[in-house]
Amino acid sequence: MRATERMSHRAACAALLAFLLLAPGSRPGHAAGLPRIEGAITMEQAVDLAVRHNLKIRVTAADAQAMESMRREALAPFWPQVSANGYFADQRMAPNVYSSAGTTMARNSQVFNADQTRDANVTGMYALFSGGRDWYGYQAAARRAEAGRSMVRASEVDAAMQARLDYIAALRESENARVAADLLRAIEERLRVTRQAYEAGRVPRYYLLRDEAEQANAIQMLAMARSRTEQAVVALKATLGVELGSPITLTDTLEVAPITLSVEEAIREAAARHPEIQAAAKQRGAAASDIRAAYGSYFPQVAVSYMYDWGVMRNRAWESQADAMRSRSDSAEGYSVGVVVTLPLFDGFMRENALKTAKAKHERAAQTEALVRQQIARDVTQAALMLGAAEQSVRASGKGLEKAEEEYRVVKERFASGRGIQLEILDSEVALTRARLNVVNALADHATAVAMWRRANGEVR
Repeated sequence: MRATERMSHRAACAALLAFLLLAPGSRPGHAAGLPRIEGAITMEQAVDLAVRHNLKIRVTAADAQAMESMRREALAPFWPQVSANGYFADQRMAPNVYSSAGTTMARNSQVFNADQTRDANVTGMYALFSGGRDWYGYQAAARRAEAGRSMVRASEVDAAMQARLDYIAALRESENARVAADLLRAIEERLRVTRQAYEAGRVPRYYLLRDEAEQANAIQMLAMARSRTEQAVVALKATLGVELGSPITLTDTLEVAPITLSVEEAIREAAARHPEIQAAAKQRGAAASDIRAAYGSYFPQVAVSYMYDWGVMRNRAWESQADAMRSRSDSAEGYSVGVVVTLPLFDGFMRENALKTAKAKHERAAQTEALVRQQIARDVTQAALMLGAAEQSVRASGKGLEKAEEEYRVVKERFASGRGIQLEILDSEVALTRARLNVVNALADHATAVAMWRRANGEVR
């Protein structure tokens, strides 16, 4: 009986393990929370998907949300601060000072003289003047929140560029696989003809062996091209932020898209609208506000305070006619209003060093903004150079393909008429394949240069 129970227990554990391994959430490539898409997508649809689902954009958006919360947090000093406090003190030595717990701005302090005290009060405080620290602190937080929103747009620009680059890479590898498949079909057809000719005794066995070797090389080339295509599609899905098992097909083709180049105008437009430059400028503005807020520590601090208090005090007293200790208690209720003015005199050079730190951060932010502007100008210039070189490469590869196709046609006719040799066929076939791959790479390089140009100009769509 016990053996049967142990077997049943093991079977149940095995079934549970199999269920966990085969559950949808445990399959390789399945990530919880990632959407699943199906069907054909264009490059612009891929860009839209990346902007909606890319995980890096979500991370940047979370940072922007945190900065927005910090902006709202910086508004707290402009509101009245109110706290409710309760005290129960039993002491043998008086007076003693008690303060409210926590870190609220509306702090309450009490001096108790009685032996036993119960006290409840409501305390309110409002800052009238802080030397500009509160106002400029809010300005700094607001500019950082704006910088966070600009960084979200910058992440969208980067995600759009990466989606285009991955889409182009998938198209490139797909076209390379198509060229390899065409080469394999041509070799298989020639092998069929060569085998028939060899069986008829018209060609030596060397021709047959060479064609079989070329077939094996073409099969390997096609397998590697298809593997690179699948890897490129997986990279595209990761950039889009979708489930890696999503069955998608790419509908766009590699072609030359006309684009008007004006480097000087593009640099001016990028300097005005590129989100990375806008974010750097906002960070510089926030650092400038931090400097002004640091100066506020040198000014008087003024606040108004209000308190309404209820208290019961009890003192122990000895009376001669009594045999035991009797107590005498008093109660009090009232309010107090006051204005507090504080002038900082010396704090161990904390204000001076805080001011120096703020100025150093402002200098760093200014240099960072200059560096970002320089990088954007460099990216625009490099993208323009890439486009010019890519256009020349497209034209040259097209002419090379025409020459290679004509050469292959002539060599095939010579070989069919018995005036050529097999080596000429193989050489012309290699040259034709190389020319086709050159066209694919030239078109892909041109599309890549266009994507880089759009990213340098701060474009998403």
